[in-house]
Amino acid sequence: MSSPLIILRIIGFAVAVVLLILAARGFRRRSLKRVDAFIMAGVALALGFVSLTPSSVDPLLRELGFPPGDARRVIGVLVLSNILVLVLLLRAFANTDRLEGQFGDFADRIAARKFAEEYGLEERPGARKLAVVIPALNEEGSLPEVLTSIPEHVHGLAVECIVVSDGSTDATEDAARLHNALVVRRDLRRGQGAAVALGYRIGLARGATVVATLDADGQYDPLELPQLIEPILDGEADVVHGSRVLGRYESPIRGRRHGVKVFAWVTSKLAGSTITDPASGFRAFSPAALKALEFRENQFHASEVTIAATKLSLRVKEVPCTFRERAVGATKKPAFLRYGLGYTRSLLRTWLG
Repeated sequence: MSSPLIILRIIGFAVAVVLLILAARGFRRRSLKRVDAFIMAGVALALGFVSLTPSSVDPLLRELGFPPGDARRVIGVLVLSNILVLVLLLRAFANTDRLEGQFGDFADRIAARKFAEEYGLEERPGARKLAVVIPALNEEGSLPEVLTSIPEHVHGLAVECIVVSDGSTDATEDAARLHNALVVRRDLRRGQGAAVALGYRIGLARGATVVATLDADGQYDPLELPQLIEPILDGEADVVHGSRVLGRYESPIRGRRHGVKVFAWVTSKLAGSTITDPASGFRAFSPAALKALEFRENQFHASEVTIAATKLSLRVKEVPCTFRERAVGATKKPAFLRYGLGYTRSLLRTWLG
């Protein structure tokens, strides 16, 4: 056997011993969960066994198409180890996502508790109102104009504006309070989808008759709220989307108009009904629909609403709306390609979930 292979076996055995010691120490100190310690110890034992008796893996490698021989054995073991590393990475990513979700839920509970202490969650029996949820991230420049444009009453419903600050670091929260909006302060930035979902929970807890949402950048017209919520009040729909395609789309970003058409076609096929603008952020929900829907996407939430609603047999309707050019500040949306990939992932995840 050549000296490089001997050196490789020595290094492999040394690494195996170190891994085994770390696994035992981590398990004893409870810095590693039992499952993680067992996986680490198993990898260490397997590595040590292969380092001591390399020929023991020949039967397995032969079944996988690697003929006997030192060089081929090394290649075969490397292929198997890469597969193992990939599986462990996927497991680590899953654990990271789970921990991120738990931490995010904790931040939401703190924000909801602060909101309840500041404003309360009990309303007068029989009160009828429209809760307008506005997610905001550093929108001190555009938010005041949006709030002043929102009517005080829509179809006889008193309007209550709920601004969800998604980790804003500017004067967004002060601007919201100055214009008599209720402010949900969440210091952890989780994304627009998570902010909207938190706002929905607050709106339901405040006893809203209808819950609507629009963006803080002023691209949707608050004066079109009456036509947005009318199908819900008339009992014709459970979820209503404002459609820029049916309405007016001012100065669309290069390529985005075509992107909307592509995703509209895909969403329509998956949902089994015609949808012209699945990415709209101008929406309205009945309380029953919000209680039935589960929002899981922190960022690309628009794609999950239509699919999730149709899977629950909720009545979905579109109405025309206007989409205007942002007057102040810069967009918080990702670049066009990244947005498309994220939107597609969210769409497929909701359809398959």
